[in-house]
Amino acid sequence: MNHDQTLDLNGLCCAEPIIRITRQMKALERGDVLLVLSDKSSMNKDIPAYCRQTGNTLVSSEETHGQMKFWIRKD
Repeated sequence: MNHDQTLDLNGLCCAEPIIRITRQMKALERGDVLLVLSDKSSMNKDIPAYCRQTGNTLVSSEETHGQMKFWIRKD
């Protein structure tokens, strides 16, 4: 899937991933897509909740061998 920037959150836990996503999303233009990489299963709940709270769109997600990918569009 096409994306404008990538954010690697592998190895991070607690609030740090959401803080970094928020910071990165602020730097994007409306309509840009951020690809987020993570190895934490908690992100399967955290990223959709983040999108609902911020009004951004979770375009797609997938998991392969414990590696999760999330495509978030800035709306």
